[in-house]
Amino acid sequence: MENTAILRQWFDRVDSEKTGNITAAQLKSALVVGNLEFPITVVQQMCRIYDFDRNGTMNFEGLTCFLRLGEGSWISCS
Repeated sequence: MENTAILRQWFDRVDSEKTGNITAAQLKSALVVGNLEFPITVVQQMCRIYDFDRNGTMNFEGLTCFLRLGEGSWISCS
């Protein structure tokens, strides 16, 4: 994915607790700023699908996999 550095900066701002992971609530808030409003249940599902370490949050790798899928790239992520 191009612009990985910009995406990393965005992720780091959303990860306000600096844990390396973002919660569904954090992701939802960040998406709203970008004029992308989804119900919390949808955002929670996104996080569950891309929560590779199964800790209830999404890390940077999970976010990039989600975005690659949105771009039509079917690269395997895990």
